[in-house]
Amino acid sequence: MKFATHLLLFNQDKWLLRSIDLIGNYVDKIYISYSELPWIYNPNARKIYKNSINLDILNNSKFINKIELIKGEWDFEEDQRNCCLNKARKDDNDFLFIIDTDEFYFYNDIENIINSIELNINFDYYTTPWITFWKSFDYVVSQYDGSLINGFPEIAINLRSGSKFVSKRKPLGEKVKQLNYLCYHASYVLNDEECLCKINTWGHTNDFNKEKWYKEKWLHWNQNTTHLHPINKELWYKAIKFNGDLPEIISDLKNNIDVKEYTMKKWFFIK
Repeated sequence: MKFATHLLLFNQDKWLLRSIDLIGNYVDKIYISYSELPWIYNPNARKIYKNSINLDILNNSKFINKIELIKGEWDFEEDQRNCCLNKARKDDNDFLFIIDTDEFYFYNDIENIINSIELNINFDYYTTPWITFWKSFDYVVSQYDGSLINGFPEIAINLRSGSKFVSKRKPLGEKVKQLNYLCYHASYVLNDEECLCKINTWGHTNDFNKEKWYKEKWLHWNQNTTHLHPINKELWYKAIKFNGDLPEIISDLKNNIDVKEYTMKKWFFIK
């Protein structure tokens, strides 16, 4: 079986090399997709934000020989992902990982995921549970019932099934296999400026009141703040201290996140 992975690059240099190191030993190809501009979910964001990542950082990866850089401009997330998927399929890979740059696993779990997929090859795609960190790796989002599991993201797509991405990272297909290996999601391990960029440019930018959420839930957050999720208030009851272990590739980051002072003159919301 041949496995590949893909990464979508937009201002993700903070995690990029760690993400490549996490998966590099387990795949034949690493497709890295780069656009200078964000998607058009918020068209005006293209007037403000540009991709700040320096692609020379890829030369620092020990897996540089596996990396194939794909440059382009895509309107929607699924378009960018399908560009990588089509290349992976053309290169005769069997499965494509969906592990974004802010998603981490223990190495042993990556091995188990691959073994599980190889034993269950007739599914369209595969999912895993995840937990989501809040502002740093010291806090994790909890649900009303105290559970830390807050989603089941897609982790791999079967390139032999004819599946493709149809809505953001969501693949086409009804045959889904859930794998019980935990994803550690750092999507909100951000400083203020990074968070502002995220909510102005991501695929859900039009799904909530950005200014209200940013002021009330992000800037004024404390340990008693509830209903943290920007889209669904029934999720993410509150953030609590995380006392567990982190995957090896990010184990040095607990209590060591560089949160920069935010300059209020840049505090604006793009309509």
